[in-house]
Amino acid sequence: MLRNSFILLCLMISSSFAQSLEEIINSAINNNRDLQSIEKSIQIANEQIKLSNKWDNPILTIGANDLHFDTSRRDLEPMQVQYLGFSQSIPINDKFSLQKDIAVNDKNIAQLNYEDAKLKLKSKLIEYLYSIKILENKYLLLNEYQKNIKNLEDLTTSLYENSKSNQSMIIDLKTDYLKVEVQKQNLKNIINNNYLKLEEITYEKVSSIDVMLDVKELILVREISTHPKIKILEQNSEKFNKQALLEDAKKLSDVKLNVAYFQRDDKYKDYANVSLSIPLALYGKENIKILQAKIKASEFKDKLEDKKKSFELKIASLQNDLNSTYKKYQLFKDMIIPLQENNQKTIEKYNSLGITQPNEILKNLNKIIKNQIAAYDEMKSYFDAYAQSYYFTQGKIR
Repeated sequence: MLRNSFILLCLMISSSFAQSLEEIINSAINNNRDLQSIEKSIQIANEQIKLSNKWDNPILTIGANDLHFDTSRRDLEPMQVQYLGFSQSIPINDKFSLQKDIAVNDKNIAQLNYEDAKLKLKSKLIEYLYSIKILENKYLLLNEYQKNIKNLEDLTTSLYENSKSNQSMIIDLKTDYLKVEVQKQNLKNIINNNYLKLEEITYEKVSSIDVMLDVKELILVREISTHPKIKILEQNSEKFNKQALLEDAKKLSDVKLNVAYFQRDDKYKDYANVSLSIPLALYGKENIKILQAKIKASEFKDKLEDKKKSFELKIASLQNDLNSTYKKYQLFKDMIIPLQENNQKTIEKYNSLGITQPNEILKNLNKIIKNQIAAYDEMKSYFDAYAQSYYFTQGKIR
């Protein structure tokens, strides 16, 4: 009976769980404030792309010179003029194209940050959902364990009254009962806090989780080139290479066109001024900025190689964790627990023949429950590794 109950708790994840998980993930994605904040950075990047092709606003100048105290007289001398001026910076040397490319890099980085944040969120949700369900099942087993200890205590008390046991045995059982109560309180606290963490990232109160658990051999796909974290570093390196090109293009600075019309008294002819302002790159400021951008691009390239290696090792480590916890769980489920259940049948048979005492039945039942709890510990380690693997493999697990 216990074996059947245990197996039922360890069946494959049902389709209803998949839908339930999907609903929780969608709710978290729609409501999570961090994701909403990153979405706004994507919108800002879109506007920056539009801005990258915009010319600087022209400058309109209106004025008058050689003002005398008698401001009504504007015919005293030829230099007295009213004028209207217009200035416009004219971009040259393909700067707009480079500025747009850099803005596109920034947008790509914002989108990749969003995808990375979603992966982390899904990974965390999976961790909490599995953890809660496993701990709730452990809590139920601890209830059964306490009942058996209580029955064993009652039986020992009865034997004590007939001088067939001692008081020390009763005290030990009472202590065992209270120790289990402490374990239950610890579990309950962890479960309650996990529900709060779930609410924190979903912005919805989750009262219960209806999932079934499946422990099976898994293979992690070690394709990391498409991971958002890797792509972000690639985009940053590319961005600063383009920044270096932009700084080089700035050696030929934008030309500023100035046009002004000067109006004079009727005694004198009006005239116009036209000029070009061309900043000269004489002091090497642009060369320093080029070098800074190239160093930054190289820095991100180094970080990229380091991150790739880190991801490869992390996935390999998680694969080891999954393999190890799977094997240990199988030992409990397929060998240790069945052996004790067979032993239970033998003890019950001997008890019916009067060869063993009834308390041996309860003691062995508690051993079975202890090993079921130990199996859940391995299951939790398995699903913790699975949740982390989801992030590093982008859910590519088979």
